[in-house]
Amino acid sequence: MSFEIGILPASDSSYPALLTQIHKPPQQLYYRGDISLLNRPNMLAVVGSRKATMYGRQAIAKLLPPCIRSGIIIVSGMAYGIDSIAHRTCIELGAPTVAVLGSGVDDKSLYPRGNKTLAQEILAGGGLIISEYEPGTTPYLGHFPARNRIIAGITKATLIIQAAIRSGSLITSRLAMESNREVLAVPGPITDPACEGTNILIRDGATPVFTASDILSVFELSEATQSDLVHTALREDLQIIVSALSATPLYIDDIAHETGVPITEVSAALVELEMIGVITNMGGMKYVKA
Repeated sequence: MSFEIGILPASDSSYPALLTQIHKPPQQLYYRGDISLLNRPNMLAVVGSRKATMYGRQAIAKLLPPCIRSGIIIVSGMAYGIDSIAHRTCIELGAPTVAVLGSGVDDKSLYPRGNKTLAQEILAGGGLIISEYEPGTTPYLGHFPARNRIIAGITKATLIIQAAIRSGSLITSRLAMESNREVLAVPGPITDPACEGTNILIRDGATPVFTASDILSVFELSEATQSDLVHTALREDLQIIVSALSATPLYIDDIAHETGVPITEVSAALVELEMIGVITNMGGMKYVKA
């Protein structure tokens, strides 16, 4: 699937109004995908550690699906770790997501290179990839702090999920504060260096996030009911697994037997479905529909 590169100059009427309010807004944005997403009303930046732990994954699985189902557009930087998991959560729920790069948006320049497939999935899912850097621009260390001002600038609020004391995520949070945007942070164990930065943010005034409702209240939205989740938006292989589940716990071997799917594929699908909040692991390798 091919997505041509477009250019959105700052003088264009569809240039996002929020972005004009930041310090040194980009003179133009290069993009692939649905540029109209930049003018959606409810946009949330989600950033965090490139070395996401299980705690970070669990936090995303708990917090983001209700927000996505309620119409919030997730914006992130397509980096490894928290960024990638946030984007992929949107994809699995059939929702668009926006990636802001520190490189060109063309296939040869996309960074990180290991996320080229993710970029293709973002575009195929109706999402958007943008950058202030022209096609052919390779990643450069100084591009990423500059990129972070765009992530913070096009969104109403920024959510930090896992951040060490020195991290790009904290730069994003500072830029969000400087642009008078909401900064939200997920608290973590005081013994975990990956959560030291987020805990300090909360100490210094960021809004602590314990539930999806804490995020939705910033946007004055209510949580969509579970019935609002359209399972047909899932990939076909995931739909097959979900169709075998109900409110009664089902053992993984029984799921494989009922669906005719090999146990290794069932196991991988269950992990993915649990991460996006569609199913719940009841322990003992037994699962129910969430």
